Amino acid sequence: MGGRQARAMACAVVLAACATAPKTPHWTPYLPQPMPVDYGKAIIAGFDVNHDKKVSRWELEAGLRQYFRQADTNRDGRLDPDEVAAANQRRIRLDKSNAIPLIDWNQDGYVDFDEFAAGLCSLFEQLDLNGDGEVTEDEFRRAP
Repeated sequence: MGGRQARAMACAVVLAACATAPKTPHWTPYLPQPMPVDYGKAIIAGFDVNHDKKVSRWELEAGLRQYFRQADTNRDGRLDPDEVAAANQRRIRLDKSNAIPLIDWNQDGYVDFDEFAAGLCSLFEQLDLNGDGEVTEDEFRRAP
């Protein structure tokens, strides 16, 4: 298994383990001002809801679950092709060329939460240089 596949698998395991963590109601991420040069780092930094200058896996997952619920307009726990198209259009409108599109990786006709979260989970794993489940201000600075 390649490094990226291993990180994606690890992220899926972490997300499953975090599923029992308390959820944050009416959660809205904040983007630091001014925004860092590297847009991917800025997206992850936006999940620092308690403003402690670090992002935990729990903060990331709580925010991603909130976004997933917003995209799942028919509330069936998965995104159908129309919901995926609407979510991708919203991402493009907000993030322009930096948007990470939603992809039905397992080709089952829907995007589930793991597929929805895969891009940002992979980015989080790359930024978490010491693998402790938190991306600190120092890791944001040092990460490639």
